[in-house]
Amino acid sequence: MIQSGRASLTVVSTETDPALISEILGLVPTRVALRGSVRRSGRPLEHNVWTIDVEQSPNADADADETGTQALRDLVTGARPAIGKLSRLPDDCDAKIWWSADSDSTQGGFVLRAELAASIAELGVDVYATVYLEGGESTEAEQ
Repeated sequence: MIQSGRASLTVVSTETDPALISEILGLVPTRVALRGSVRRSGRPLEHNVWTIDVEQSPNADADADETGTQALRDLVTGARPAIGKLSRLPDDCDAKIWWSADSDSTQGGFVLRAELAASIAELGVDVYATVYLEGGESTEAEQ
């Protein structure tokens, strides 16, 4: 079962200033990286990155909520002011939701409830998802 997750709404732009993205969307980012700033690798960033993050969010009540999508739900709820506005971003902007989750088993099942899918659709942005699985222990037969 999904134990925790992280989610981000990210807008990448080649020219549009992140301050304009905030103005258009009516949201304040949790972080911004400007084109030309130096990455950890030492290479300059080739685009602007505007992001709202929901950091590590535990699956609130695993017994009552087996969906495993708490961080994604929190992000979508926080991004509601941007409904209908993402399509107004300039053409050089690309918006995505990134969601990742940690499973306590070698299967990473989650449920994307219809209400959550509808809320994502209202935002008009695609979700890129990854579930990280707990590594299984090999048996003698597998060795």
